[in-house]
Amino acid sequence: MSDDLQPTGASRDLPILRAALRRADSSNDLPDVQDLERDTGLKKDQVWIGLRALQSADPPYIELDAGTVMAVSERARRELGTWPSPASLVDELAAALALAADKEIEPERKSRLRAAADGLAGMARDIAVGVIARRIGDL
Repeated sequence: MSDDLQPTGASRDLPILRAALRRADSSNDLPDVQDLERDTGLKKDQVWIGLRALQSADPPYIELDAGTVMAVSERARRELGTWPSPASLVDELAAALALAADKEIEPERKSRLRAAADGLAGMARDIAVGVIARRIGDL
């Protein structure tokens, strides 16, 4: 990498993308440059540069119109971990089974729930993820 070029993904683009998604998902107000400046602590010119980079990615991470983030793409949501995937669904099921086992009073049921949770967290996880991926696709 050239001395005058620095990586910006972690220091500029990801914080902007996270802030845009957080705002887009938490209110009816669409995030604009000023919101993202406040949320990230970045200067206005850096927010603009980051927004243009996120918009020009192929496929784009965001849809931008006159300094306002109109939409955050599925791609962005996947990369930030907020979009469901077969793996996240299996992990959620394993966690729910573990919680149910913790709350169960009857020893036999508790043991079966714990075994199911442990199985989905172990070797069976890859099989379950594969089954879900084939059945419903990669959401």
